[in-house]
Amino acid sequence: MSNENLKQFYMQGLQALKVAGQKGHEAASEAQGAVTSPELKELVQQDTEMTQQHAKQLDELLQKAGGQAGNMDNPIIEGIQAGAKKIREAANDDATRDVGIVDSAQIALHYYIAAYGSLAAHAKTLGMSDAAGVLKGMAEECKQQDQKFTDLAERAVNPQSKAA
Repeated sequence: MSNENLKQFYMQGLQALKVAGQKGHEAASEAQGAVTSPELKELVQQDTEMTQQHAKQLDELLQKAGGQAGNMDNPIIEGIQAGAKKIREAANDDATRDVGIVDSAQIALHYYIAAYGSLAAHAKTLGMSDAAGVLKGMAEECKQQDQKFTDLAERAVNPQSKAA
């Protein structure tokens, strides 16, 4: 693959993540209205704030790479969002819905971890070490957020999961 093709692929990835962030923000807003656990509600709010910060960083990275935020589909995040909605709708009680919201948030975070990590590797290959560092940092923030969801699930939302 030529560097020019990789750069185009990299910019498309940034654009796809920008769209994912917008859709993730919408999904988090929907989920937050369904959350009953105060701790989970706060964690979903933190997740929303992180997503907004990442959107700004993605805009900056796109500009530095010579691209612009585009309107494109992101079928991966759309599938995650649709699954999250089905999980919330299928829950028979508040506690089960909260567990489903944690699961859905973690699935989305794992997507972001993988995507940011992949783009960091591409940026490094393209000689964009600053961008690679930013993307690695974003992946690390997602890992930390994922751990917060795990800790909450084990402690408060689904304490039986700790025994598993």
